[in-house]
Amino acid sequence: MQVMKFGGASVKDAEAIRNVANIMVQHATEPGLTVISAADKTTNHLEKLAYLARDGKEAEALEQFERIKRFHHGLISDLFENGAAEVYAQVDGFFEEVERIVQGILLLEEFPARTYDRIVSYGELLSTSIIAQYLRQRGEDCIWLDARTCIKTDASYAQANVIWSVTSNLIEKQVQPLLKTGRILITQGFIGSTISGKTTTLGREGSDYTASIFAHCLDARRLMVWKDVPGILNADPRIREKTIKIDNLSYEEAVEMTFYGASVIHPKTIKPLYNKHIPLYVKCFKDVSLEGTCISDQTNAELVTSYIVKKEQVFARIKPRDFSFMNEQLMEVVFNHIYKTGVKVNLVHNSAISLLLCMDDIPARIKAFESLLLDRFSVDMQQGLKLYTMINFTIKDLKQAEGARMIQQHDNKLFIVKE
Repeated sequence: MQVMKFGGASVKDAEAIRNVANIMVQHATEPGLTVISAADKTTNHLEKLAYLARDGKEAEALEQFERIKRFHHGLISDLFENGAAEVYAQVDGFFEEVERIVQGILLLEEFPARTYDRIVSYGELLSTSIIAQYLRQRGEDCIWLDARTCIKTDASYAQANVIWSVTSNLIEKQVQPLLKTGRILITQGFIGSTISGKTTTLGREGSDYTASIFAHCLDARRLMVWKDVPGILNADPRIREKTIKIDNLSYEEAVEMTFYGASVIHPKTIKPLYNKHIPLYVKCFKDVSLEGTCISDQTNAELVTSYIVKKEQVFARIKPRDFSFMNEQLMEVVFNHIYKTGVKVNLVHNSAISLLLCMDDIPARIKAFESLLLDRFSVDMQQGLKLYTMINFTIKDLKQAEGARMIQQHDNKLFIVKE
């Protein structure tokens, strides 16, 4: 069997949904499950809706709510020639639930992480409901599966951790029998639930991870992730004019690229596949004839220089206040604070009297981290930086190091932190 995943750009409008439906039908010759994200930027729009409600901007919040509702009603209107009453009823049922959550936020003027997960989960619930009903209208035998009944997590809202033992058991019991029927099976990316049934999310852009969870638990033959690019490129085409498609990547190479900021695949996606040697194919939904990129045990035979840029970075220089050496004891203190505050560290460099860190700029976490350090350390923070990572770099790439805050070279990788 196989698992496929489609992101928000692939289902951004009615024409795109028709294209995705065609791809799903073409691949229905073997048992499979398809994971689908929220349509277009719906997750962002739901997030904005909640923030408007939290800030007491009732009129703007209601306008935003109606905007999201009109968008999905527009999809239904464009996709369904007849028999749309059932899909309207299901979609409007979801919107009634969203409206109740918004009213609760307006009343309390609070937006805790648990409520965040509840409201943003509706993007996937809406898109998959519409697509499942559309396939049925076309005469396809399609099942809509609520991912929250299968993927069980802890209560770390907005960044929930999968409880693998429970999840594997539920997927085996609920999904395996459905696959044997030969019907098209659709579910949501990004969302799960706690053991007690409270909705959780796996982190932004987490639908790739959802697909790899299902692929792992179902012992899939392959996972196919459909994107708007011909495969994994050696650079972001929005940043670098000339790019090269990479035909094959090893799991290790793919993990390195995603960790340092390559956005084609979610960083958590690879491990579940690696553990069962399941190949991941990155394919183009705009041209299904393209071969794409295969991530597997096979290492890329031809070395291609890859350029990755990670924005919104903070550079910290941490020094002991008493001019002590930055020894293992003091570094342990710093790293305990990193663990406590959840700061995401991308690069570390130590000298005799200082520790240099490059971190993702998540303001609340950075502020908490800095406040813990100030008792024993002086801290100099610089924001608004970028982390440039070059894999299989050349001598010519060293020229980018001018004006850098930090430079590191490791194996075949060059790391530069600069404006």
